[in-house]
Amino acid sequence: MKIYILIMIVLMMYACGVTTTTKGKMTVNYFEYSRGISSHSSSDLHVKYNNNDYTFKDMNLIDKSFFPDDSIIPNAFLKPLLKFKIDDALKAFTEPYYAYRFIHFLKRNPNIGIGIEFIHLKVFLEDMDQNLNMTGVFNGEQVDRNVRVGDYITMFNVSHGVNHLSLHLTYRWMLDKTEKIQDGRFQPYVNISAGPAIPHLEMDLVEGGSIKRVAYSYQAGFKNWGIGAGAGIRFKPWNRLGFYLEYKFTHSHLHDMYLDELKKTSNVGMSFSVHHLQWGLSFMF
Repeated sequence: MKIYILIMIVLMMYACGVTTTTKGKMTVNYFEYSRGISSHSSSDLHVKYNNNDYTFKDMNLIDKSFFPDDSIIPNAFLKPLLKFKIDDALKAFTEPYYAYRFIHFLKRNPNIGIGIEFIHLKVFLEDMDQNLNMTGVFNGEQVDRNVRVGDYITMFNVSHGVNHLSLHLTYRWMLDKTEKIQDGRFQPYVNISAGPAIPHLEMDLVEGGSIKRVAYSYQAGFKNWGIGAGAGIRFKPWNRLGFYLEYKFTHSHLHDMYLDELKKTSNVGMSFSVHHLQWGLSFMF
């Protein structure tokens, strides 16, 4: 707990210290970091490999946004980092929900900002007793029946992230302007984003009565993409440091995933929409 208090003191000193040196100058570049939570979702799941080509209808997925810490504070990453155990920190870096973005507000029209956004969210298949409709071809035979999903898939998640990397466009209202904070202490805003997604698929299938891991990798592809829209408010008590709270909606289209050993001949696909709540820090310059 002491280290978190120390971090906050350093940030406060930074914010208060630099304000006096930037009097009368508007900050146009925003670097922002947030934690957050995403909602549960559902999706059809399509699996194609060898003589199998089948779809599970309306699979329920959960988010586990704070996995593995079950806490707002990402201790799995912070604890080894603060002990300078960089390898351990990097292994845990992708575990909690988080987001980064850089926004440049136009000097001629500072209400409008453009930039890049990265959102790391997760989806997990946890309820293996779901009774789902399975259609298509399984082991070379046509199927159309309700099945227990755990009899065919023993693990499925995208837990090292769905990983949206997007172009970001935002419009803000600059309220309560002061001499030191010319873009306003309160900034309600809306935004939209679009770009590629880089999912990390983890999947175990039942093959011939045995369980085999068939996917564990980052999988970029032209059919993996995401779009988003959000609305929030930024509070800027100092000229170089602020806080924000944002609601966001995203849709993920992941239809270029595959089984690792059958990269060229297999396909795993899904599409889902989720709601997000993000809270974070804004660093301006």
